[in-house]
Amino acid sequence: METLKGFWEKLKIPLIMLFLAFVGGTMGYKLIFPDIPLRRLFFMTAITLTTVGYGDTLGVENHPVASWYTMGLMVVGMGFVLYGISFLTAFFVEGKLEEMLLTQSILRKVFRMKDHYVICGAGQTGIHVIRELDAAGVPFVVIDTDPQLRRVLRDEFPGCLVITGDSTSDAVLETAGLMEARGLVAALPMDKDNLFLTVTARMLNQNLSIVSKAVEISMRRKLTMAGANYVVSPNFIGGMRMASEILRPNVVSFLDRMLKSRDADVKRIEEVTVPRPSRMNGKSLGELNVHERTGIIVIAYLPPGTNPEFIYNPGRDLRIVEGGVLFFIGSADDKRSLLELIS
Repeated sequence: METLKGFWEKLKIPLIMLFLAFVGGTMGYKLIFPDIPLRRLFFMTAITLTTVGYGDTLGVENHPVASWYTMGLMVVGMGFVLYGISFLTAFFVEGKLEEMLLTQSILRKVFRMKDHYVICGAGQTGIHVIRELDAAGVPFVVIDTDPQLRRVLRDEFPGCLVITGDSTSDAVLETAGLMEARGLVAALPMDKDNLFLTVTARMLNQNLSIVSKAVEISMRRKLTMAGANYVVSPNFIGGMRMASEILRPNVVSFLDRMLKSRDADVKRIEEVTVPRPSRMNGKSLGELNVHERTGIIVIAYLPPGTNPEFIYNPGRDLRIVEGGVLFFIGSADDKRSLLELIS
């Protein structure tokens, strides 16, 4: 990802070449014409390099050494000038200025972000993660090596923040705000890259929630040991889905509608963590009248603690504590009502 700072670094070379051409040309003329003022010598150098053609202001044609020197200056100096002009022309014509300004804007926005997600890899797996997070309104930053991907993603997701670079690089991850991020998705094509990315991300942020893709099932254990909180195998899930379509197609259709629908009024399976502090702490579902007041249907509850067990289809006597997780069926409005109730 090229920034304005990188552009100035590249521009140093043509600028230095132009400087040497003008200064070197002027000093050369000074050696040949020591009695002529520097202003006139610099003027002669400028009209020689720019081929303006104001004529011979120093009497060069009557001076053999000066004539040969001027011809050499034309060849070498014009090479330097043309290189600098071609660099600047390519910079503006190829749209690099617009790209760099966009990059600077993205970096400023990322710098201010907190509790966002870093999506590493926008390929066949990562693109679906991006669509889901965008639909849910969750802030995220995308890292990918393809420089053309930024334009593609911004066409589909206006305002999408895309950083072009190597996801396994510490500097690129830090640029994406990994230290302030809530989670990271490792969706690179190769397992070895996801493994290295997981190790790197865990070293940079110990509190990060990491979800990693695993092409091979055998990599799940290694990725978990490397620091991944969750490991997902697209091949395994795809096979399970195909079997489910055969064995229980209606259940699959039911869950698909609940999990994937974009309609705001569609009931979906959602989860909410009871915050600390909460007015719900220590009270039962019956006391709170959760269903009557919010419209949700509680289907499970996960108590806080180490290795807790799910409580399925909890009764009205179930007591909710801070840090517990409620799983329920409800619409987006139902979820907002629940959040207001427990906050």
